[in-house]
Amino acid sequence: MRYIWIKTLLTGVLLLSINGCVQTNDIEVESVNNAKVNLKAYKTYQFLEDSGIVKEDKNGKLQRSNSEVAALVEEIINEQLQKHGKKPTANDPDFLVAYVGGSNKDAVVAKLDEKGKQIVEKKPAAALLIMLVDADTGEILRIATAEGDLKNLPLDKKRERIEYAVQKMLAGI
Repeated sequence: MRYIWIKTLLTGVLLLSINGCVQTNDIEVESVNNAKVNLKAYKTYQFLEDSGIVKEDKNGKLQRSNSEVAALVEEIINEQLQKHGKKPTANDPDFLVAYVGGSNKDAVVAKLDEKGKQIVEKKPAAALLIMLVDADTGEILRIATAEGDLKNLPLDKKRERIEYAVQKMLAGI
C-alpha cells in the first residue's frame, strides 16, 4: 500500500525550485486547504518520522534517502513554517508535517511536432508532497505538491529551487 501511494505521488508531483538567477518557471505548485479549519490557529508542529526523500534501489524497491537533499528539504520546510509563526516541538504538537519527495531520471514526455507527429523525449522530473495533519484528529489540514524538471545543479542552486517550491507550497498558512 505504501509503495503504491509513493509511486502514485512520484508520478504526479515534482520537487526542486529556484529563486533569483536560478530558473523556476518549470516548477508547478498546487495546494489545497481544509476549508473547515483555521490554519492560523495551529502554532506548534512536529515532523512525521517516516517523512523524507525516496529513491529506487537496484531491485526497484523504494527506500528513504539520507542524502544532502533530504536534509535540505526538511531544513527549508522548518524555515518556512517558522516564518509563518509556527514553532517546532517534541511534545504535544498542534499539527504534524509529513513530506515525501523523489525523482525519476527516466521520465519521458510526449509532444507533437509541427506536423502533428508524436515525439517522445526523456525529461527527468522531481516531485515533492507536503501534508499538514491535525495531531489530535488525523484530519488533513493542507496538502501541497510541487513538480518540475530534475536539474543537475550544485547543492546551493538546488536549495534555491527547493526554497521557491516550499515557499509557494506553504504560502498563506
